[in-house]
Amino acid sequence: MSDRIAHAVRAIVLSATMCVAAVCTAQSSPITSTKPPHEAAWATIVDHDVPLDQRHKALAALEDDAVDLGPADLYVLGSIYHSGRHSGGLLDHADDTKASLYFGNAATRGSIPAMAKMAELKFASHDYREAMNWAEIYAHYVLAGSSPKDSARGYAAELVKRISLHFGNNIDDVMRDVDAYVAAHDAQIRIGAREDMMFRAGQVQVDNAYLTTPGQTLPPLSCIADFLVVLRANGTVDRALPIDIAPDQSMLESMGHALAKAHAAETTDLSPRYALMTVVLDNGRYRPR
Repeated sequence: MSDRIAHAVRAIVLSATMCVAAVCTAQSSPITSTKPPHEAAWATIVDHDVPLDQRHKALAALEDDAVDLGPADLYVLGSIYHSGRHSGGLLDHADDTKASLYFGNAATRGSIPAMAKMAELKFASHDYREAMNWAEIYAHYVLAGSSPKDSARGYAAELVKRISLHFGNNIDDVMRDVDAYVAAHDAQIRIGAREDMMFRAGQVQVDNAYLTTPGQTLPPLSCIADFLVVLRANGTVDRALPIDIAPDQSMLESMGHALAKAHAAETTDLSPRYALMTVVLDNGRYRPR
């Protein structure tokens, strides 16, 4: 990855990428259709105003049905356990074992963001070889499917750069692992990602979310974060409920404030509308070669 430095900007658009995850299954299992996420259930689980026992029961109910859950739900389950207390104090601490389980299965079946979260998880635990494996897998699919200006490309470049500072330049074994993973799972990943993108295309579309930074400064690190946005009938945001962020936790509040100023199309339906969002913030410092 090159170290080309981009010029600082005052306002950085929060690019909402598709949250594509998939069903927990063994490699030899047949490819199954993805399912839309249980957004109303997640609204209960991550809302700190809901009594804690109700939130735990709702989380347990989803986990009991994990085998039948669709892609976005499995990705969010991983994010919940990766997050710990960030999800409105739902958990006392993070559970990397459960997070790895859900992220790993989600990634194999089509979740591109889950690949990044696996890299962040392994990096935080100092397993730099596995972190680099997942970072390069994430970069492979981001570069294959994103436009040149997609913020995910900048985040992927920075992710690989951060890990390489600890891992070194011995990349040949890593790329053999990446090639083997892609060869084994590419068909599942592409089908799962495509189907989940179709569900996301039908989701409530949220726009006009900007993160302003003081002066000409940039956030210290590019990051990936998850929110459940609750929308009013007039299209304004009622709540932007945080779920998880990696690697820079300090940006979670600022990103939440930015999303709270977003809007969607108006509707005559007074029932709550939800947008389960995975947001990539690119500080513009790195770009892939």
